Amino acid sequence: MQSVVIIGNSITAEVVYDLIKKDERYKVECFAIDKQYINEKRFHDLEIIEIDRLTSVFDKSNIKVIVATGYSNLNKNRELIFQRIIKYGFQIETYIHPDAKVYAKNIGNGCLIFPGAIVDPFCKIGNNVVIWSNAICAHHSVVGNNCWIASGSILSGEVKIGHNTFLGVGSTVVNKVEVGSYNIIGAGATITKCTNAYEVYLTKSGEKIPFNSKEYSKAYGY
Repeated sequence: MQSVVIIGNSITAEVVYDLIKKDERYKVECFAIDKQYINEKRFHDLEIIEIDRLTSVFDKSNIKVIVATGYSNLNKNRELIFQRIIKYGFQIETYIHPDAKVYAKNIGNGCLIFPGAIVDPFCKIGNNVVIWSNAICAHHSVVGNNCWIASGSILSGEVKIGHNTFLGVGSTVVNKVEVGSYNIIGAGATITKCTNAYEVYLTKSGEKIPFNSKEYSKAYGY
């Protein structure tokens, strides 16, 4: 049984904890977040410690870390935590739920793959990627680092997703399309043409809106 620390104390961490506590492969020791976000000493009856205390509390050889934070700031906040944990010398665990169907061999560090997700053969998934329940990554698709693929999303064959991109619930990217880094693809949007970095697509027809993803992220919390 692998001992783990979960980074986070919000909705994502809550969901991840509920799944992992029922998984006989793991034992959750505690949660960890930065000091300014600690409002209570415990979360789901487990201790909350400061991330900066991990090195003094745990033996790096005996414990792994699961990053279970959200997609805010175009996934940059989660990316920064991921990088800090690596600098501290801890291994970051990729958690694949037993009910996920993962046939690809090339899965990066620190990924979360939720129940019902499907990752076909010959996919390549980068580091620190979240693939939520019932999302599909079809054959030969490539997902960059720090991406968030929400529930029900479909990546068709040979799709490429750039780093730090967010795909909303039920979004679809059709065959061989390349989505740029730091994109926001809204719920239900269908992307039929390649996109550039920092673009936002919200409607089902995939219409581009007239401001970039940095502006949209600041206004709406992505």
